[in-house]
Amino acid sequence: MPIPRETFRRNRIVAMEELNPIADQFKLLRTHLFHKTRPENLNTIQISGFSTGEGKSLVAVNLAISIARDSRQTTLLVDVDFRNPCIHSLLGLGPATPGLKQHLLDGRPLEELLVSPGIDKLTVLPAGGRIAHSTELIGSPAMEALVAELKARYPDRYVLFDTPPITECPDPLVFSEYVDAMVLVARADYTRSDAVKAAMGLVPRRKVLGIVLNDLKTES
Repeated sequence: MPIPRETFRRNRIVAMEELNPIADQFKLLRTHLFHKTRPENLNTIQISGFSTGEGKSLVAVNLAISIARDSRQTTLLVDVDFRNPCIHSLLGLGPATPGLKQHLLDGRPLEELLVSPGIDKLTVLPAGGRIAHSTELIGSPAMEALVAELKARYPDRYVLFDTPPITECPDPLVFSEYVDAMVLVARADYTRSDAVKAAMGLVPRRKVLGIVLNDLKTES
C-alpha cells in the first residue's frame, strides 16, 4: 500500500521533491556513489554511523529513493539495525510490521515481507523488530547467504543496508564482511572526532566510499 506523501514530509524524506535543495544534495551523493561503484559492479552498500542520533537511517532512506529515481537503477532498502530499527517508523509503518527478523528466524519467504512504499523502483525490507542476539544472527551463514543472494538476483539493483553505529556494537563490523562498500554518516556539531577516529580504525578502509556530513547548517 502506498505511503502517504505527508508521512514523507513529516519525517524529512525529501529525495522525491524536485524543487527541494536537499534533494539535489542527495542527487549529488547518488552521482558520487555511481562513479565509485558502477565500474566495479559494487551494488551492496552498507550505511552506518559513528554514534546514535546522527541520522544515518534518514540518509539511507533518502539515498535509496534518489537511486531509485535514476533511470537505470532499482533499489532495495534493508533495515539490519536490530538494536534500534527505525526504517519502518520513518515510512509510517506500524511497529508490528514483519520483516527480515521473520525471514531469518521463522523462515517466512522474502516475497511476503517486502514493502512497496509507492515510489517507483523502490522496495523496502523492514527489520521486523528488535533481536536480543543480533550479533550472532548477523554473523550466521544464513545472513551471509542472504546478502549474496540479494546482490546476484538483479544486476541493475542497488541494495542498501541500514546498520547500527560502528562504535556502539559489533553488528556493523560483522556485517561489513558481506557487502561491497560502505557509506558512513556523521552529524555536524554532534559527531565527536574521537568517535570517527575509533571507527575508522575498525572498519575495512578499502570498502569505505566516503563520509556523509548530515545536518550541516548553511546560511540563507
